[in-house]
Amino acid sequence: MSFLKAMFKLMRPTQWIKNTFVFMPLVFSGRLLQFDDAAGVLGMFVAFCLASSATYVLNDYLDMEQDRAHPLKRKRPLASGEINPRHALAVMALLTGAVFVTAAVLKAPLICSILLAGYMVLQVMYSLVLKNIVILDVLGISVGFLIRVFVGAAVVNLTVSSWLVLCTFAVAILLALGKRRHEVVILNSEAANHRPVLENYSVPLLDQLLQVVTTSTFIFYCLYSVRGNPETGLRSEWMMFTIPLVTYGIFRYMYLIYHKEEGGSPTALLLTDPPLLICSILWLTACIAIMYF
Repeated sequence: MSFLKAMFKLMRPTQWIKNTFVFMPLVFSGRLLQFDDAAGVLGMFVAFCLASSATYVLNDYLDMEQDRAHPLKRKRPLASGEINPRHALAVMALLTGAVFVTAAVLKAPLICSILLAGYMVLQVMYSLVLKNIVILDVLGISVGFLIRVFVGAAVVNLTVSSWLVLCTFAVAILLALGKRRHEVVILNSEAANHRPVLENYSVPLLDQLLQVVTTSTFIFYCLYSVRGNPETGLRSEWMMFTIPLVTYGIFRYMYLIYHKEEGGSPTALLLTDPPLLICSILWLTACIAIMYF
């Protein structure tokens, strides 16, 4: 049981919340309540959970030594020695095969399998190269979120709103920069030993980048709200009522980053900070209520 628990931990199930981005095109197109469409997107969500877990295993395998220098990551199954590296690679291979089996069972369009393969290649490139290149490491993470959105649209033949793409990209960069800042702050002089690219980041630089992307995120969402969604006939003035919730969510996240020095794991932050979690639930509830009722 301890082995299975460690193996499940190796798959990082808490990170699967990131894959909910695959539902965004469905929710904001007004087709969430259509069973066939919802089932197709749910299947792609499962495929992304398998794909992301496979790439996390590879990342942990490659980062075993660096993770042992991190106060939190040293508890990961591979870094702590709970899991044999060969067993981890075997699990990675099984998860990778399961990704495309899932896509085949769903009879998803070919473009979905291509995008899934592109996502996994991107994650491998991130683990091998991109994570060591300043700025590109952050952009690589953001592109992964965009691929999730495009797959969610492709599986049910939807057109992705340009404003939705911009909002997704900006939010992903915001979360990635927050994570980098937390690593630089918590590791101090040992940051470069854990992740070489951190030597090229400084707190003042990250603070400036966060200011730029925070402003961009807020503006993009406001423009999306004002413009509305012509495909669903949504009146823009109703969507504007969600702007205060988005404003609070952004401000709360910045408070946690700057005042509490948190942000190392955005998903953990969302799940463990009650105000941020409640705000997210209220925002999603408000969006669904406006669009569907």
